[in-house]
This record gives sequence, C-alpha cells and structure tokens, in this order.
Amino acid sequence: MPTLEITMLGEFSVSYRDKTLTEKDRRSAKMWMLLEYLIAHREREVAQNELIELLWSDNSRNPASALKTLIHRLRAVLLEILPENAEVIINNGSSYRFLPNIEYTVDSGEFVRLTKLADNELLSRTRRANLYKRALELYRGDYLNTKAGEIWVMPVSVYFHTLYTSAVEKYVKLLFPMGKFVEICKVCEHGIIINPTDEKMHIHLIRAMAAMGEYSQAAKQYEYIKALLLEQFGAPPSSRLEELYETTVKPRNEAQTSLDVVIGDLSENSDLNGGYYCEYEVFKYIYRANCRESARNKRSLVICLFTLTDLSGAALEEQKLLSKAMSKLADCIGGSLRMSDVYTRFSRCQYLLMLPDADIDASDGIKNRILGKFRRFQQKNNVTAAFSSHQIGSDG
Repeated sequence: MPTLEITMLGEFSVSYRDKTLTEKDRRSAKMWMLLEYLIAHREREVAQNELIELLWSDNSRNPASALKTLIHRLRAVLLEILPENAEVIINNGSSYRFLPNIEYTVDSGEFVRLTKLADNELLSRTRRANLYKRALELYRGDYLNTKAGEIWVMPVSVYFHTLYTSAVEKYVKLLFPMGKFVEICKVCEHGIIINPTDEKMHIHLIRAMAAMGEYSQAAKQYEYIKALLLEQFGAPPSSRLEELYETTVKPRNEAQTSLDVVIGDLSENSDLNGGYYCEYEVFKYIYRANCRESARNKRSLVICLFTLTDLSGAALEEQKLLSKAMSKLADCIGGSLRMSDVYTRFSRCQYLLMLPDADIDASDGIKNRILGKFRRFQQKNNVTAAFSSHQIGSDG
C-alpha cells in the first residue's frame, strides 16, 4: 500500500507515489510553515491561538478567518498528490492536528527510532553498524534547514544535529575495527558538507585516510580544515587534531632521509612493562602476522577471551558498573601479561588476548593470575569473568 513520505531533515517535502510537493513550489510561505509546524507537533492537537501567534504575530485583522482560509488552501494543495478520500489535517473545534487517515512516515521520527535501536550495546557490532547506517542515510541535512532562523525550529534543529553527530561518532567507532575506512570517509564527507567546521568529522576522515595509506590526501584535508578554522574563527586546530597530524600524517607524508627519525617514530616508551594494548583493528594485523610466523616456524599462539557478566551469567546492564569492571579487568590483564603479549577490547564486556609462543597450559596460568587480581572486585560487585582460550599452531 502506498505511503505518504515526509522529509523534515534537510529540504522539506511531502511525497505520495510519484508526486512530490516541496517548498520550491510557488505556494504561500505561511502555508508551508503551517504544514511543517503541524507535522513537527503531530503528537498533539495544536490550538488555533498558537497557530495564529506563529503565523500572524503582526496583529493582522481577523486572523482566525485567515487561518481557516489557509487550512482550506493547504488541504486542497495536499489533495493534488493524495487520494480524494484522504484526510490529513483534522479540525477539532478550536484546534488542529496532523493526523492522516493513510499510512505515512516522517524521516525525523524514523531517524530517532533507528539511532535508539543502534545505541543498544547488547546487539552485535554488525547489527548496530547497519542500524546507524540506515539512520544516517536519512539525515540529508539539518532539521527544516530553510526555517533555521525560526525560534520554534532552533531547539529542535540543535537536538537533531546533536543526535546526528553522536550517531556518526558511534558508527565510526564501530567501523574502524572492521577496517571499513571507505565507508568512514563517505559518512564524514557528508557530515562536513552539513557542517564544514566540525573538527570531529575531519579527525575521523583524516584517520580513515591515513589507515588506507592515503597520507597525501590526509595532509590536504588537515590543511583545508586548518585554513577554514583560521578564516572562520581566527583560531588554530584543536590539540587533538594537531596531535593526529603530527603523529600520524606528517611523518608519512614527508620523505625521511634519516632512518633514525623513522625508528624514533616507531618506538614506544622503553619504561613500559606488561602486555601491549591496542585497538582491535591493530590487533587483527598483529594476529595475522603472528599466524604467519607460527605457520613458518611451527610455533604456537594462544587466543583468550574474557567476558564479564553478572553472577547468573547475564549481561551487565548497569553502564557505570560495567565501565568500572572493564577498567579494573584491563588493569589486571595488562599487569599480568608478558611484554610480547597483546590485548584489546573486543566488545562492551569483553577483552581479547594474544599470547605468542604459548600453549593452553601457559594460558591457564595467565588466567589464574588475572582472575586472582580481579577476585576482590568480583566478590564486592557481584561480577564474574568467564574465560575461554584456543591454541593455534604446533599441537593446537
């Protein structure tokens, strides 16, 4: 069955089947404002006086009569694309409401629904990423962007833009471990079109370009946002963006004649002890390199997984407790591993460990050390840590 499709994010439009009405059609500006306001407040009846104040704040003569005429004209315009029996705007004495008697969708409402679903950390990484992708595809621009200066639009626009940037942030965080750098570039480039001075969008874009080895493009992107920020705000880039450029882009974008400089850039603090923590995307590359080494030299490799749950084995729902428990477990893991061991956060409640030149017996010893350190926290907070391991290579 055909659906009335309404776009509030970006350019306002109303579509049914192959017909579309937009603000570019030569209609009364007040008529479009009336329709947009009723759709924006579709969950309630809007009083006649509220609409009069919105549309005729200049104390026009007989505004009640003018409103009735405008409602009549609006219904007639909508019937140009809708079936004859379609009712869209309902009159209830001294109030009006957008309440179609046909199926309809509003992109802003669908955007909120999808982002809320995607925020559920109990879902798989892939499922969440797909939900964020669907939501972000709906965000063609800020809420009713042609009405951005209207007082009633401003707070709603800020709400949706904040929700949008948060969704991009969470989506990118999911995509990086998957190695989907092209998708990150696509999403961030769209975000930069909407808000050219959003530094976070530029940071994610530059990181993705660098991850693909596109250091020249990453350097150009950095120079672009640097110049734009100076022009628009008279300010330099944030320390986060500067650090990203200095540590990630600049060293690879400029040819080095001294190998000492390269080695210095590769090196880490020699005072560090314990296991090496890295992001999941880096963990994958180290794992693959170790698998090749194990196959060539007949050496073993053990992968371990720690999962936090409550005492019944169910997921930890309280975010504050989960964050505290994961932080404590990370400390226990890092201090219990050798310097050649690697670990990463795999999900909201899991850590993944890689133990080169180890076997299952050795992993049991590491497990006991980690759980021994974690035991006090476990008993105090009714949290438990499940452990599993798998040996690769040699006799595994």
